[in-house]
Amino acid sequence: MKLARLEKRLREFGLRLRGVARLREEEIRSLQIDSKSLSVVLVGNTGSSYWPMFSQSAEFQDGEPDPLDRWSKHVAEHVAKEFGLTPVYPFAGPPYHPFQQWAQRAEALHQSPLGLMIHPEYGLWHSYRFGLLVADLNTEQQTSPVEAPCLSCKDQPCLNTCPVEAFSSNGYDVESCAAYLRQNADADCHQQGCQARNACPAGEAYRYESAQHTFHLRAFLAARWV
Repeated sequence: MKLARLEKRLREFGLRLRGVARLREEEIRSLQIDSKSLSVVLVGNTGSSYWPMFSQSAEFQDGEPDPLDRWSKHVAEHVAKEFGLTPVYPFAGPPYHPFQQWAQRAEALHQSPLGLMIHPEYGLWHSYRFGLLVADLNTEQQTSPVEAPCLSCKDQPCLNTCPVEAFSSNGYDVESCAAYLRQNADADCHQQGCQARNACPAGEAYRYESAQHTFHLRAFLAARWV
């Protein structure tokens, strides 16, 4: 299969081919697919690349739950059928597929102090929407070792910018974060997105646009009001 043709098709939806990871034997068995060799092509966004397409979609506008996941699945099924591939999703489970492990094998990613995976170019402004399983792909994109951007970031402003200090060496205090957002509707977080995430100097050119920030914040709060 020609990855260049797939990548071109994905860009029509504002998505990017993020890398390829060859699956291990135990991963193939868990998928219950009869194949000795299987790879996953990871698909996602960099910055707000998918936002123009998604924000005009039926899923975004119909008022039903989980619009981004539903849109991602719609696109994945469409592309998978066109190329004769099998889609897999990070949000379908349990059990959940190990997308972060796959991503670290496919790209030069590192764990950031915020718990998010940081990319040397895109910083914290990227995600994975789905994967496409390929049985006949004999090549794998190789990633060269790249130092984590956080290692050269002496001040680490991401850890001292949150108004309720939700991020620390102990992890992410989700409930303190959510409580602050519920009680402070005029906080900068509502208009600008997570202040800790915005403070990261890596990948500044890929920061999400304000409408996308608002969408993700509302989804975060809605998930905690269920």
